[in-house]
Amino acid sequence: MFEVREISKTFYPGTPNEVHSLRGVTLDLTPGSWVIIIGTNGSGKSTLLNAVAGTFLVDEGSIRLARHDMTRWPEHARPL
Repeated sequence: MFEVREISKTFYPGTPNEVHSLRGVTLDLTPGSWVIIIGTNGSGKSTLLNAVAGTFLVDEGSIRLARHDMTRWPEHARPL
């Protein structure tokens, strides 16, 4: 089971360039399932995938794979 729970990410917080890219995103995937993420430009698709991959850490929420919390794991340690 892959679980994303209430993740949020804000880039450049507290500046005039502040961008709320993800707000409370939740996603559950069971083994063998497929998912397609669609949306307009700037809707957060790539940000979600980069958060899951560990390209950057999320501000809030959790990312779990097979009951292992990998929210704060660095990119090179994630088994994705």
